[in-house]
Amino acid sequence: MDRWVKALREQVSKVSQGEYQADPLRFANAPEDIAKISADLDALAETLADRERKQQALAHEIHHRVKNNLQIVTSLLKLQSRSIADPMIRQPLEQAQIRMGALALIHRLHYEQEDAFKAEGISVERLLTGLCAQLRNAFQHRDEIILSCRTVGDGLTRDRAIPLTLFTVEAVTNAYAHGFPDGRAGTIAVDYSLSDGEAILSIRDDGVGFEPQSDCRSMGRQLLAAFANQMRGKLTLESATTGGAVVALSYQACA
Repeated sequence: MDRWVKALREQVSKVSQGEYQADPLRFANAPEDIAKISADLDALAETLADRERKQQALAHEIHHRVKNNLQIVTSLLKLQSRSIADPMIRQPLEQAQIRMGALALIHRLHYEQEDAFKAEGISVERLLTGLCAQLRNAFQHRDEIILSCRTVGDGLTRDRAIPLTLFTVEAVTNAYAHGFPDGRAGTIAVDYSLSDGEAILSIRDDGVGFEPQSDCRSMGRQLLAAFANQMRGKLTLESATTGGAVVALSYQACA
């Protein structure tokens, strides 16, 4: 009897962890009560597995629909911005278009992944690589500027994907808009690294730079600070004397 009770306990433990696979022959020679409990556990495990499959399918469908809706909004903003001649009016629409496209990318990566319920649901490499590709396309008229992306390590939890993405979008678009006036050529480098639980995202350019204390109340800087605060991270803005700027975000990846 003891061996059957032990086997039953193991079955209960595996069912509770979502790791159990039914084996009808395992308790074929067990006492009737033990065999019945095992059969009930098999049925429970199958019910839980079926419920998880349905939730997975629902999650994938939600992310897919949200992504499609965001892409529709992005297309509408693009059409609207093309019809506006005034650059002061067109620029906010173009910026909104870029942000919408970035959010759509997050949802696309969510529904493409195998397990939509993973706590660390998005690869930093796939996210930033895809985001930089979108930004290059958005600023293809500035092909004299080279945008590169490098990632080392992965430490992005699901709830941080959006603020990290929007932080990157804001920093890169600011570099394009203000770092290279009058058609100046240059480079923008997006660099993500993870070491000893600390993640560092930096956006570095070799443009004209800026005064660290100037225009500290601009919307761009306020947004960067807000996204950094949402990540519970530290925002750093630096401008080298030789030119160029560095916008960096550091945060505890395991927090």
